[in-house]
Amino acid sequence: MKKYLAIDLGGTAIKYGVVNENLEFIAKGKVPSRCESKEVFVEDLRKIWNELGEGTEGMCISMPGVIDRYKGFAHTGGAFTWVRQLPVASILHDELGIDVTICNDAKAAALAEIGFGNLKGIRNGAAIILGTGIGGAIMINNQLIDGSHYSAGEFSFLREDVKARENNTDIFAFTNGVQGLKNAIQNASGLENIDGLEAFRLIKEEKNEKVLQGVRDFCWYLAFHIYNLQVALDLERFVIGGGISNEPMFIELVQEAVKAKFESAIFPGIPMPEVIVCRYQSDANLIGAVYNFKQIMEGEHY
Repeated sequence: MKKYLAIDLGGTAIKYGVVNENLEFIAKGKVPSRCESKEVFVEDLRKIWNELGEGTEGMCISMPGVIDRYKGFAHTGGAFTWVRQLPVASILHDELGIDVTICNDAKAAALAEIGFGNLKGIRNGAAIILGTGIGGAIMINNQLIDGSHYSAGEFSFLREDVKARENNTDIFAFTNGVQGLKNAIQNASGLENIDGLEAFRLIKEEKNEKVLQGVRDFCWYLAFHIYNLQVALDLERFVIGGGISNEPMFIELVQEAVKAKFESAIFPGIPMPEVIVCRYQSDANLIGAVYNFKQIMEGEHY
C-alpha cells in the first residue's frame, strides 16, 4: 500500500504525517515554524524527510501563498515572506532528491473534501474555511478553480459595503475571521475577547442570549457572503471548515441564517445551496496535500 509524507506549513507550526491510501495516519508530528529563510526551510523539511520519508512516494506540501500547484511554483508564501516567485517544489526536489508537490493551504483543505469528503460527487461547490482570515476554494464542473493568477478563492477580500471608501473593515476576513466573531459578540453582549469555544459554553451552560445574538449576527454576515457567491456561481453545496465548525450548533445557526437570507432576498429566483460542515478538520490540509500529489504525480482525477 502506498504511503505519502504530508506536510502542512503554517506561520507558527509545521504539522506533518505519514498517510496511507486509506487515509490512515501511520505517524504524526509537529514542530515550530522557522519562517526566516530558504536555508532553514530546507533544513527543517530535510529533518522531517529523514525521520519519516523512507518508503513514501514523496513529499506532499500544503502552504500559504499564491501557488501554481501544477508547476510547483510559489508566487508568494504568506508567513514565509522570503518566498517570492520561487519554484519551491523544484528546489526541494533538487535538495532532497524526491518528488514534491505544493498546494495553497485553503485549496488543500478543499481538495480533501473534493477527493474524499463532503464535496466528493458534487459537480459545483465551494469550501469556506474560517480562521484568522477566510480561506476558500471553488469547484466548477468537478474541477478545482485555480484562477488565471492562481488566487481564486481568496474570499478574505470580498467586500460588503459599497459605500466604504476610507477603510477595509467590511471585508469578509474582518467580519467573519476570528476577530470578527469576537467583535460580533462584543457588540451584542459587551463581553470582550470571547472566542468560539467560550461563546458556546456561555450559550449552552449559562443560556446567555446576548452572546447567542452575537453568534447569530456573525452567521448572518457569513450568510451574506454565501448569498453573493451563490449569485455569481450557482453552486450545489458549500462546506464550512475551521475550528468553530466543529461545534454542531454553529453549523445549525449558519444554516438558519442562510435560509433567512435567501428567503428575504428581493429577487427570489436564486436557488439556495446546501450548507454543511467539512468532513475533515484539523487534518484537512494534510489529506488535501496528499490528494494534490496523487492528482499531479499519479494522474488521479476527481
